[in-house]
Amino acid sequence: MEKGGLMQIKPRGIAKALRSDLRQSLIAVSASVLMLSSQSATADMTDQEFEERVRTYLLAHPEIILEAMETLTERQRRTAQTAQIAEYAEMFEETPVLGIGPEQAKHTVIEFFDYRCAPCKALHPKLKAALQDHPNIRVEMRHLPILSPGSERGARFALAVKNIGTPEQYNAVHEALWALKGPLQAPAFEKIARAQGLDWAMVQAEMKGNAVSDRITTNRDIAIDLQILGTPAFVTPTSVSFGSTDAVGLVADWLSQ
Repeated sequence: MEKGGLMQIKPRGIAKALRSDLRQSLIAVSASVLMLSSQSATADMTDQEFEERVRTYLLAHPEIILEAMETLTERQRRTAQTAQIAEYAEMFEETPVLGIGPEQAKHTVIEFFDYRCAPCKALHPKLKAALQDHPNIRVEMRHLPILSPGSERGARFALAVKNIGTPEQYNAVHEALWALKGPLQAPAFEKIARAQGLDWAMVQAEMKGNAVSDRITTNRDIAIDLQILGTPAFVTPTSVSFGSTDAVGLVADWLSQ
């Protein structure tokens, strides 16, 4: 799927915050227009003359109201989204383990991905290239298995290795899963685990453990709350953006925040 995998989730969270009364917004916009227009009004102009002047101007240029409403709506949307993301500030503070860029980078972007997401895999080489000149940004990856049962099996395997293995083994397993052409099933996992010197029985037990289940549930809950309906998705402290082939554009947007 060229635009990333989609999961069926009933929108809430940000969508609820964005529902505002149109009449109140229009009043706010009109008040702003009146304030700006008053700067050129003469001191002896009556209220009726002033209101008629503004009315005449707005009737001649109705696009101003539309532009102002669009700006106000976008501002409200961004404010609500920033407040929603702030509820999960801890995800930007976790110890870097899997991602692109220096671990000590000043800014962290969280990427939600799925091992069955072809756009995720296609975008990463471009992101690596785009971030080479920006060592102040780190893209840290988080598992969001949503596309198939195999997606969750792959995430469970990788997270189990993260919990019982070394960071080097976790990264190696991730790269092996990233490159895997066959099904995300136990025989492939066992082969990968043994190649990294891991105890396969221990890995299997950890895959079924609460720690792995809790991590996947947490990631899914965050995704639902932030209206993340597909992968790859990128979260900064003030924005959520989705899969794109324009890695340079994504980085430019992060730098502008």
